[in-house]
Amino acid sequence: MSSEQVPVPNEANAFSERFRIDTSKPLPEFSTPGGDAYMVVDAEHPDRAYYALVHNPAISVRNTVFKYLSDDPVASLICPIERGLMNVDLPGGLKQRLVTIFERPTGGALLGPKGEVHPKLNTGRLRQSIALQLLKALAGLHKRGVYHRCIRPTAIYFANKEGEDIVLGECYSTPAGYKQPMGLEPLELAFAQEAGRGQGSEAADYYQLGATLQCLYFGEMLWSGRDRDSLLTARVNQGSFWALSGGRDVPGTLGVLLRGLMADEPEARWIAADVIGWYEGNTAPKRTPMKSWAMNRPSKFEGTAYVDRRLLADAFGRNPLAAAKFLRKLDFPMWVQQSLRDVIFTEKLDRALAVRPGDTMGAGRNAEFEMVARVCMFLDPTGPVRYKSLSLFLDAFPAVVADAFARDDKDALAALDELLDSAFIATLVDIAADKSGRLHGHSTALRKYFDMSSSRQLGKGMERVLYELNSALPCQSSRFKSVWIGSVRQLIMALDRLAGAGGGDTAMYDRHIAAFCAVHGLDLERYINQMAAAQGDPARFNTIVAEFFGTLQAQLKIPSLPNLTAKVTQGLGAAIKKLRSKSRREAVEKLVEKVKKSGDIARLVREVNVSRLSHEDAAEFAQARQAMIQIERDRMRLARKMTAADPEAQQKGLKVARLIATALAVFGLTLVIL
Repeated sequence: MSSEQVPVPNEANAFSERFRIDTSKPLPEFSTPGGDAYMVVDAEHPDRAYYALVHNPAISVRNTVFKYLSDDPVASLICPIERGLMNVDLPGGLKQRLVTIFERPTGGALLGPKGEVHPKLNTGRLRQSIALQLLKALAGLHKRGVYHRCIRPTAIYFANKEGEDIVLGECYSTPAGYKQPMGLEPLELAFAQEAGRGQGSEAADYYQLGATLQCLYFGEMLWSGRDRDSLLTARVNQGSFWALSGGRDVPGTLGVLLRGLMADEPEARWIAADVIGWYEGNTAPKRTPMKSWAMNRPSKFEGTAYVDRRLLADAFGRNPLAAAKFLRKLDFPMWVQQSLRDVIFTEKLDRALAVRPGDTMGAGRNAEFEMVARVCMFLDPTGPVRYKSLSLFLDAFPAVVADAFARDDKDALAALDELLDSAFIATLVDIAADKSGRLHGHSTALRKYFDMSSSRQLGKGMERVLYELNSALPCQSSRFKSVWIGSVRQLIMALDRLAGAGGGDTAMYDRHIAAFCAVHGLDLERYINQMAAAQGDPARFNTIVAEFFGTLQAQLKIPSLPNLTAKVTQGLGAAIKKLRSKSRREAVEKLVEKVKKSGDIARLVREVNVSRLSHEDAAEFAQARQAMIQIERDRMRLARKMTAADPEAQQKGLKVARLIATALAVFGLTLVIL
């Protein structure tokens, strides 16, 4: 292991003593993008069937969902039971990971990870019991204000081997909608990238329910092997029900249910009340106004003729430079009037879109991307924000930032930083004003990060945005690849182990560590700001680091940090050597050696206040220097030969002459009186 990799802690805890994971027995049917599932034995209840999910540290969990469901489980839903940190022997070696324990259904998945159909699955059971039990699970979630957002046919299980009851897979280990197959996402969210679809709504859950039941009816992963663009085009032109099924119908009342659940307009989509009505034989259709996304005439872009505004916006967003070239060649107001006759193209809208013909090389490439983003929002005002490689709903910003860091995608991070611009976002909100009210709300929530994201200061930048938006995400520093750092206390203990392994000299220069501490620590940002200002002065920087760790140790009441104390005192050496008073320097060095053995950085800072001592030493040195300068001036003055022509001699002679004259005058006056 590298000296800059924090060693895995040796100590066990109550959680790891109780639950024993067998990594030789993976359970892929329960794995998610957020973690891998394994068989686990509960020492307290060895007869109970559980599985353990070993979480991926790069993917944030839904903490509120864990709280709701562990405190008050929902029927027919796999709910978390316990969670904690433990050391797990994974293929890459021993790692400390967050592990969540779930109750394990033993009847098998209705549709296996490789598409295998459970022998007890049939159409009658789908219609008579499975749909209703899934509805109950969703109703229980929605009552708690939680959307599932990751309903899949491969994540529904028979509760036991008898096959009477079913349970829906868990919904806590990934952000909402994270990496859900595009075919299982409702059309209003499907245009966004895999990590960028956001929280969604009840309507999104009911679409996923319908698409999942359709997959179970045909016994296939209907999205598998389908090209994204062709499937989206088919969904727009034919409707999601027909596009996903490949033109195959589902006859009878089950087909009525699926078509209702898979309606592409959210207002027309069935929800709980409609499904209950279907069970009771009342299937009155919803009367809702249909939105028209069709253009009056097709627009040909990159060899394809587009009639649907959403598809054209998607094509522009996926090829923005070609789109900018296409748009610059248009008489844009005329194109809008001819293609979108239902749009009133006002001067205000024209100014907001700012599409102007001609060469814009001097405007910079970002200006082209921003123009295309504005036009995409105009064409698809209820769709995602499309900018450079990004296509996201703003409430998915936390997941998209985390995903970009996990992939080390610097281009995506730069684009996200550019997107956090108040004027740019405000323009998009104005363009979408009447069509997407949630865009305004979500943009408001991001305002506090507009000035923070582009800062290169330690403790700020996109790293700070990452932890501000993902409070459940552990520290992503490369030093912590083998450990899970979810709190400042865990971080300082890990750095103590790192110091003991010979590393950690530059740990506080790490942007992830600084940003994590600024977000999760109590009144630590002032130290982070001071460190940022002192990066060019190692002695000053290390002094602030000592005060930082001392404050933390006192706040967290950690009794001893022997390795970190030694590392801190080593860092203070440069500042101590700068002390000019030999007696003070020797006294401080003795005191440091004495305190170092205690492992108490708080005491070290308290008793050896290097900042104060440096100021006192500098002040005393300045006074001594000034005194020496004055003494030298006096010595030089007294040592040199004086002549009658010297100004000082003349001045003193004049003084003596005045004194003699005064004495003679007094003497003469006395004689006169006598």
